[in-house]
Amino acid sequence: MTATLRIRLPTAPPAPEVAAPSFVVGGPLAGLRVGLRHEGSWRSWMLITAVWQQLLEADAATPVMLQTGERVGAEGEATRRAVDQWVGRIDCGVSGLGTCGSCTSWSVADAVSVEDGGKPAVVAVTAEFETHARNMAAYLGHGDLKVLVLPYPLEARPEEELRAIAVEFYPRFLDLIGARR
Repeated sequence: MTATLRIRLPTAPPAPEVAAPSFVVGGPLAGLRVGLRHEGSWRSWMLITAVWQQLLEADAATPVMLQTGERVGAEGEATRRAVDQWVGRIDCGVSGLGTCGSCTSWSVADAVSVEDGGKPAVVAVTAEFETHARNMAAYLGHGDLKVLVLPYPLEARPEEELRAIAVEFYPRFLDLIGARR
């Protein structure tokens, strides 16, 4: 006698992937207000954004810097307001640096804020934290968030090497936001 067993999976099927719209500049960089966000923790990223600030100015764009603060309590509320105001002042932006768990999470969250404002956004992370950044973006409904992957580790590198990395990755950033020099 033959019996048929029916095995049920103990898990629900995965939710379909739904991603929020992703935006690109689709034109020249000149005249744009380009946001550069850091949290003041990583010397490497502060140096890279300083180099990018100079490169943006040379390309006739206006860099708009933002240094975020704490994320809880009164300072967290102030940081949220600062991010919202920054998003209102820029045409596109990059948020970084994801080179640890919490800084990657907040870098992604702030890049998502830019996208939620209908503007092109990139999150900058080191290679070690790329998967975390992509997972976090997908969790926030922005699975198509553009991710600029920088070498890991950055923090222990000498200044000359960081400046070279900044120059090397600047065109990649522009490609991701869809801006022409």
